[in-house]
Amino acid sequence: MVVLSKQSIQQLSSNSFMRNSMASAASSSAAFFSEVPLIDLSSPDAKQLIVKACEELGFFKVVNHGVPMEFISTLESESTNFFSLPLSEKQKAAPPSPFGYGNKQIGRNGDVGWVEYILLNTHLESNSDGFLSIFGQDPQKLRSAVNNYISAVRNMACEILELMAEGLKIQQRNAFSKLVMDEESDSVFRVNHYPPCPQIQALKGMNMIGFGEHTDPQIISVLRSNNTSGLQISLADGNWISVPPDQNSFFINVGDSLQVMTNGRFKSVKHRVLTNSLKSRISMIYFGGPPLSEKIAPLPSLMKGEERSLYKEFTWFEYKRSAYNSRLADNRLVHFERIAAS
Repeated sequence: MVVLSKQSIQQLSSNSFMRNSMASAASSSAAFFSEVPLIDLSSPDAKQLIVKACEELGFFKVVNHGVPMEFISTLESESTNFFSLPLSEKQKAAPPSPFGYGNKQIGRNGDVGWVEYILLNTHLESNSDGFLSIFGQDPQKLRSAVNNYISAVRNMACEILELMAEGLKIQQRNAFSKLVMDEESDSVFRVNHYPPCPQIQALKGMNMIGFGEHTDPQIISVLRSNNTSGLQISLADGNWISVPPDQNSFFINVGDSLQVMTNGRFKSVKHRVLTNSLKSRISMIYFGGPPLSEKIAPLPSLMKGEERSLYKEFTWFEYKRSAYNSRLADNRLVHFERIAAS
């Protein structure tokens, strides 16, 4: 999830945070989940498999994605260099208001995690050279790396959205993808760094929460991380399962907006990240969002017979504002459900 933060705090209020983290980690599955749907985007049956994964889990992994490894490795290297800088240097990138560097504080409503991050606009011209220069001697090099990566990942996200539409037998193939490709698309890009956490060595192997449980409010999220575990997703029965790391593939999350547009047929997956005492984790997430003025509602072509909309119509701006005013673990969609409203 992308939450727009105020100036980051530098110290955790550790007692309650540690208690909450221990309780959460104690409920997690020790084993990796071996049944994450794996979808080859070049396969003829990709669209059917994507629809099945979105309906059952809201989460899947893709291969043959077309994103050059050079783009991935270059941007990860630049990000690693940045997060290796002293805190005082990283803070020169400015607090995330909305874009910039954040540390430990997630949003403005009290959520914290063992994480630092950079939040960028996907329209790179809006990120100044002064900000980008914090990453190194050549801001144009970073600008090029980010632009190349975002462009490739956005194209992949749109291909996946179009395969979804085909799989759902929607006549307009770009029913979802046109919102992400729109010039006014409110998409963002985030790089998270979860440092090793030596304090948890005394907790007998238990982990600390790096990023608390949440769903992503946008249409689609495209995640790639280094070869370090930590990502967990919640199953329908409420159990948390660990996702094996895979630095060569991308993981796809269904977002809240896509759940609404499919009238609940696709599931927005709840997920979180755990840290550990030994290895750091870097993840890069592209959040594909619609224009702020776009009205979000179930697509009429997906409404069968007497089926009624489960949600009130709202604009992306209204939903984004609601998400900004909520806590991470809140069920934000409940405020927009027709049953709840009545």
